Amino acid sequence: MKATLKEDKGLYRQLTIEVEGPEVKNLLDEVYNYLSHTVKVPGFRPGRVPRKILRKRFKATVEQSVANRLLERYLDKALEEVKARPVADVFLTGVELDEETPKAVVVVKFEVPPEVVLKNLEEITVEVPKTEFSQKQVENYVKQLREQHAEWKPVEREIKEGDLVEVEYDITEVESGETEKGETAAVVGEGLFRKEIEEALKGKKAGDRLELKELPIYDQEGKEVGKVNIKLKVKAVKEKVLPELNDEFAKKLGLGETWEEAQRKIEQELKEQFERSVEQLRLQSLLNKLVQEHQIEVPETLVRRELNNLLQQRLRELQAMGINPKQVNQQQLANELLPAAVFNVASRLILDKLADELGVEVSEEEVKEEVRKLAEAYKVPAEELENSLRQQGLIEVIKADLRRNKALKEAAKRVKFVEVEPEEKKEEKPAEEKKEEG
Repeated sequence: MKATLKEDKGLYRQLTIEVEGPEVKNLLDEVYNYLSHTVKVPGFRPGRVPRKILRKRFKATVEQSVANRLLERYLDKALEEVKARPVADVFLTGVELDEETPKAVVVVKFEVPPEVVLKNLEEITVEVPKTEFSQKQVENYVKQLREQHAEWKPVEREIKEGDLVEVEYDITEVESGETEKGETAAVVGEGLFRKEIEEALKGKKAGDRLELKELPIYDQEGKEVGKVNIKLKVKAVKEKVLPELNDEFAKKLGLGETWEEAQRKIEQELKEQFERSVEQLRLQSLLNKLVQEHQIEVPETLVRRELNNLLQQRLRELQAMGINPKQVNQQQLANELLPAAVFNVASRLILDKLADELGVEVSEEEVKEEVRKLAEAYKVPAEELENSLRQQGLIEVIKADLRRNKALKEAAKRVKFVEVEPEEKKEEKPAEEKKEEG
């Protein structure tokens, strides 16, 4: 076996593998024997088709079969010999067979990792937005808790904005006379009722009836397509009652016996969440800076693979939201996701190099702990998930991601972080002012 490596465009390399002698002859015999017994050639019985006929009619199949078998045997050895490491897929680009010699020449193409020369971490400065934990965050969270546990209680008064109104409706299309009846409910002021209906409801009470005539109806493009008459009966008017911040509410939340105890727990948990978010922001800012500082050449094959993963993930998310993937412009979506795919690939390559230089390793215990966390999140047994991940070959993926995260955290200890005030959006000047300045 002879292996030759040649540089191609960018990170692509062309590897030529040459094999000759008895091994090629044996492979050819195997392929032709298989074809002779499986293909149907008019005028010949299975197993009796002459080789020259098979060679003429199935030339491409013979070449492909011989090439695949040779690559199975020699690709790894050839790559080791020429000291090359593909970053992703290996593509078969050419096959030449000399059946007389016999000799086979197989040509493949692949990309190699880019050269990553890391900058001195101590000389890198990372800007992060200045953030502080405040009591306002606690107050906002408590407001959310009260909203989540609010109750709607019937009231004997006129409807006002913010009330939950239950109605019976009778809708008649003016032109066709078709009717639709039913019941619904919505909060006045949230836009779930039409504006005309909301205005008509205000001031009404439970039991009142009202009618709106010849209201226009529109299609998806906003074009008027008809008119309807609507009759409504107010079945109930309810107002939102927020829970009191007392011991009973604390017990209901499972945060202690008293509201003071609940407040302490809420504040502690929010502080911990804040600190975690600040740490995550620092790490993400550092990662952005590393990618910015190291303008590496990114392998196209890895980007295509990552882009496909991101695209499939986004399509699954849209489907979960009730959007049919077939109705999505996938090419446009792929164009939108391309920068993220390039960033993800570049960041992984940089972090892998960083992990090498910092000597970062991941233990089996750390991998098991990560699998345990995943199992807990997906509510499945850890052992069952680990077995499934191993069968799919995903344990190494998890290990690689853990290694990159450890490398990023180690890098964070060496770079300089500088807090900066968040940028305020500049107010747009009126057109007249702009004109005067010009």
